[in-house]
Amino acid sequence: MGRAENEALVRRIFDAFAQKRGLALRDVFARDATWVVPGEGIMAGTFTGRDAIFSFLGRLPKETGGTYSSSLIDVLASEDRAAALYRARGERHGARLDLDQLLLFRIQDGLVRHVLALPSDPAAFDRFWAR
Repeated sequence: MGRAENEALVRRIFDAFAQKRGLALRDVFARDATWVVPGEGIMAGTFTGRDAIFSFLGRLPKETGGTYSSSLIDVLASEDRAAALYRARGERHGARLDLDQLLLFRIQDGLVRHVLALPSDPAAFDRFWAR
């Protein structure tokens, strides 16, 4: 896969979630893919495998009463990697999340193999997702 294909793949992921069709993307993640969210909050952890990743992603709207949203700002892609800059917003227990985040993707043979989530303000991210 080339740069253009990897960029299109990441844009497809964001489009599907924006349209609440996330489960339609199961085929773009490798069976043993990992999604890593650093931090101390309830959403932090390493999620391995499609089921674990989609379970994690499905918790975002549940934990925020349906207020969680992610607005893609830009994508930078290479032959086997991509970075997505986006704005994450939501409300939870009277707290508000409104910050830029970065997802770093490793892509192989057209499948997402690894994702690392990096909030621009880790302390604010942890406060929002505090238990």
